[in-house]
Amino acid sequence: MARSMTGYGRCSTQTGERAVAVEVRTTNHRFLDLHVRLPREYGFLESRISQALRAALTRGRVDISVSIDAPSTAEMMLNPAVARSYVEAAEKLREQFGFSDRLELKSLLMLPGVVHSKNGFAARPAWDDTETAELVLETVAEALQGVVRMRDQEGAAVADEMRRYLLRIREQADAIRGMIPAALAEHHQKLRDRLSTLLPAAAVDPQRLAQEIAMLSEKTDIAEELIRLESHVGQGLALLDGDAAVGKELDFLVQEMHREVSTTLAKTSDMEITRLALGVKADVERFREQVQNVE
Repeated sequence: MARSMTGYGRCSTQTGERAVAVEVRTTNHRFLDLHVRLPREYGFLESRISQALRAALTRGRVDISVSIDAPSTAEMMLNPAVARSYVEAAEKLREQFGFSDRLELKSLLMLPGVVHSKNGFAARPAWDDTETAELVLETVAEALQGVVRMRDQEGAAVADEMRRYLLRIREQADAIRGMIPAALAEHHQKLRDRLSTLLPAAAVDPQRLAQEIAMLSEKTDIAEELIRLESHVGQGLALLDGDAAVGKELDFLVQEMHREVSTTLAKTSDMEITRLALGVKADVERFREQVQNVE
């Protein structure tokens, strides 16, 4: 099964005073490259989110952004004495140095000691907030489902295009195989004619001539390359019809296909075979470009 590496999913959930929003974007990458962004106090959830991503995806760059709005568990108190001392100090500095600015409420509330938790107790740590943590993981799972659906839809279209390339490669390889006997016969005759021109008839040993022709013919025989190429095409079609992620396997397979086509072009001197082999090479390259988009 071919699944695209490009996808997007978003989900927002709310339970009581808790609200979570998750956005996931995936793009092409040779491996699985995870980038998780969430509030610092909930950093302990990163490993569990990464685990969920790895369970759903096997390849591609993944950018996931998590925003969390949860109620504070501490009752906050105001310390008027500390606030008054800040205001008085600010007024003295303003009069002494001629500053025009005044200390505003927003800035005052951010100063140390002005606001504190009741009885000196801090808010409950985020890692102890199991309700919010579970809500985050549920929202991540929903957003991931959207990503997988999009990747499956786009992957089906990419797979159809890759099948067309593979079938056209097979068709051209079959045509080349049918041309091999005539091309070899023509090549043999050219060798005989060339040797007859260069050497006197009495100096040519027929048995030795046959051996030399056989050796040269072996170096120009492309039948094995075409057999292997057609085998690779069959493997590619089988992978596209399977259920597992196929990107890495297809990536390796297309390298082997490229090698067989390049060897075929290097061996042959027949113009028509060369023309068809160049067409095969172009389709292999188009196939390779699509493989880069597949998980």
